Amino acid sequence: MSRWALVVAVAVAGLSACTGEEEPVAAGPSPPPPQVLLDAAQLPGGPWTAGTTGDTRWADLDEALVPCGKRTIAPEDARVRFRVFESAGGASVSEVVVSGTDVFQTFKRFYAECSSAGKVESRPGPSNVVVRGDTTEIAVFTEDHLIVVSGPGDDLAAIGDAARAQAAKAG
Repeated sequence: MSRWALVVAVAVAGLSACTGEEEPVAAGPSPPPPQVLLDAAQLPGGPWTAGTTGDTRWADLDEALVPCGKRTIAPEDARVRFRVFESAGGASVSEVVVSGTDVFQTFKRFYAECSSAGKVESRPGPSNVVVRGDTTEIAVFTEDHLIVVSGPGDDLAAIGDAARAQAAKAG
């Protein structure tokens, strides 16, 4: 294409954009938000059933779901999605997924804050494991999410790994 043809093509494109006439854009339904929460079928050691599921701000998260009972882990306006799972044997596991925050800093605050509430151990993965009483809480993170799974049992580490993989796919 010659230099003049290029100048004319750019000028015509610019004038066309200035007319204010736009071609109609087909409006479709908004895509659903990415699924960062696990389904009951993804949890090892089941069978599990999904109980309460929600989407809220960190400041509004039910106290029973706040890891280590420490609100200072995440900023008040961070978005939180959660799900509680129950087994036929009466065990309960919760998954809390925090976004809208500096995830690495939130992960570090989990370690610092939960140290005063129980025994915290860092493990490869990376993950932080808190044991307090008969409850274990495992925090893992992805680029966009901090995930904390809480409950009793030996399957919690596998649940944490599955939750991180699920959030990484959605992120």
